[in-house]
Amino acid sequence: MNKCLHCGVHIMDQTDVCPLCHCVVEQKDESTEQERYPDIRLKGRRLELVSRIALFLAIVLGALAVTLNSVMDSDMWWSVIVIGALAYLMLFLFYIIANEHAGYRSKVIIGTACGAADLIVIDYVLGFRHWSLDYVIPIVLIIMDVMIIVAMFINIRSWQSYLLFQICMIICSGVCVLLSLFGVIRHPVMSYIALGFSGVMFLATFIIGGRRARNELKRRFHVM
Repeated sequence: MNKCLHCGVHIMDQTDVCPLCHCVVEQKDESTEQERYPDIRLKGRRLELVSRIALFLAIVLGALAVTLNSVMDSDMWWSVIVIGALAYLMLFLFYIIANEHAGYRSKVIIGTACGAADLIVIDYVLGFRHWSLDYVIPIVLIIMDVMIIVAMFINIRSWQSYLLFQICMIICSGVCVLLSLFGVIRHPVMSYIALGFSGVMFLATFIIGGRRARNELKRRFHVM
């Protein structure tokens, strides 16, 4: 495709002269024009191929781990830890990296929740000493609260949309405190810290946010 610099029109025919003003047209190399825009479909196919290869390797490694665990006649099913780690890697590859349709919020929440669940499985396989419930889960909730605050500053124009996530963090922290009352969580200090931190962050956001925070809660829950 050629272009006349005088008229500003594009000419599809292979000609050196503009048919309107009879000026010399600018010659464009189609190969150079195509190189400016990368082939997105080719990149997607490559990523899909890498994902399939990774899935195949994960299945093979998981089956090999189970086989070796059975043959070695071990008292501990360490293959479950291997399978859990491989499953989390596949989640990270297929959902967090390769999935372009999922939002960053759902990726962070699902990725963090599955990571915490994987640590609970590891704790259970190693004898379930409750370190995953006593420390890991509350620390994860505190990290999520910090990430929410950071996301609010990054997306400052719609910071009020994160109020719902802060409420979810309060509920999750409250569940940890309830589990400590029933003896499921043996060392509840971190659970109380997580609940207090979530409550303070929500209260600060609600007070500082003022009318926008109240309007967001009205829109979400039809209260106040």
